[in-house]
Amino acid sequence: MQRYMILNTQMDAQHVQMNEEDTFHMRKVMRMSKGDQVYVIDEDEQVYLCTLLDEKSGLLKIEQRCEEDHELDVHVRLIYGLPKLDKFEMVIQKATELGVEEIVPFLSARSLIRTDASRFSKKRVRYEKIIKEALEQSERTRRVRLHDPMTLKELQAFVFDHGLVAYEEDSRSHEHHHFADTLTQLKAGDWLNIVVGPEGGLEISEVNALTELGYVRCSLGKRILRSETAPLYMLSVIGFYRELKEEL
Repeated sequence: MQRYMILNTQMDAQHVQMNEEDTFHMRKVMRMSKGDQVYVIDEDEQVYLCTLLDEKSGLLKIEQRCEEDHELDVHVRLIYGLPKLDKFEMVIQKATELGVEEIVPFLSARSLIRTDASRFSKKRVRYEKIIKEALEQSERTRRVRLHDPMTLKELQAFVFDHGLVAYEEDSRSHEHHHFADTLTQLKAGDWLNIVVGPEGGLEISEVNALTELGYVRCSLGKRILRSETAPLYMLSVIGFYRELKEEL
């Protein structure tokens, strides 16, 4: 069944007023009509089953509140060395599907794209739409926060329980098992920061600065992964470890 993320201001005790874009999606894309049902998720992560009263206005009637749990039991913050923008769009989409909670574009020394908060804001509407659609598709209830681009110095503001920085040079030694060790130390409710560099990787000075902030450098295995592959690999492993390993 189709799902939509809404703002709390769009609803009262009995009804939900869909915005213009979602109303168009229901009517023209999904071909919905009066009597069809959808799920809506408010800003408090509450899920409601609703019935469409009028496809033209997008007015819904709330039928019942539903109990769901589709979120990781840990909070993952992805700090990602800003790559080319098409890669960034793909990563924020897939990272959202995989359970990330915050995404921080990191202005690494080797980032090919140079931007600031002002220029980034021109792309934000598109990025937020990508995230919203990924949340709805993956049946998540928790919003994903997309930060403005940050420098290495600004990363000091983030508090975390565990921090990992993926460093490709460590894959050559085959002796670093810090990723696996960190997974065994995670507890429900912990904040885990993962740092991945851009296309050219992180400079050793950046890695050293991050370790001084409490991050642990780690290998992602024997192979060197592309910048856009590494964060998705890490999120997939985290999801498997937290949700599926006990079923084997």
